[in-house]
Amino acid sequence: MTSGIAYYQLTRDQLTTSAMRKLGVIAQGQTPSADDLTNAAMALNMAVAELRALGMPLWKRTSYSWTPTTGQYSIGTGYTINSTAPLRVYQAYRVDSGSTAKIPMDVIGLEDYNRLPTTPGSPPIKLNYDPKVNYGYINLWPQPDSTNTASVTIVYQVPYDYFNASTDTMDFPEEWYNAIVYKTAVLIAPEWGIPLPDRQLLIKEMQMYVDSAATVSQEDGSIYFQPERDRW
Repeated sequence: MTSGIAYYQLTRDQLTTSAMRKLGVIAQGQTPSADDLTNAAMALNMAVAELRALGMPLWKRTSYSWTPTTGQYSIGTGYTINSTAPLRVYQAYRVDSGSTAKIPMDVIGLEDYNRLPTTPGSPPIKLNYDPKVNYGYINLWPQPDSTNTASVTIVYQVPYDYFNASTDTMDFPEEWYNAIVYKTAVLIAPEWGIPLPDRQLLIKEMQMYVDSAATVSQEDGSIYFQPERDRW
């Protein structure tokens, strides 16, 4: 008979204590000191920050819709679009007034956006996201004005939540536990004087768990290839 429980959560201190046990610096059942927990918690948050680079995890995608009346919007907590600043914009589409059809918009790089002419007053068909530190700029082309009635929706990745309190649980699915624990262990290993050969082995184990978790964090979908017409 199964338990019927499909969710399993570990707290910040449980994760950091597990990382120290992986290094063999505390014994089974031993409680780390307050300083050791503080230092390990710092490394845990550094591990969370580094994992931002992995791509577009499904559970951290969100969307935002608005009716733009200018060509540029700042986005971030306390900015014009008061929302957590995206790490990456994954998709954008437009819905014209009186219609329910979603018209895809091209998400382009800043270099390509800067090559476009200034064309105000039209519903936008292209979007560039220019990220900064804790905020960013959404640039639209053509640049809409006050007459625009078409709404724009962006689908984007937001940052993972950091650990703040000792009882916080991680902003990752359960399959990431080993990856997070081992990544934390790798970061604190030099502080504990772990020999380099042992650290190299630990890094290999960590990478194995990260790769395994990452395989179930991306969406299955089609890939389409076509010429970029703007350059012909």
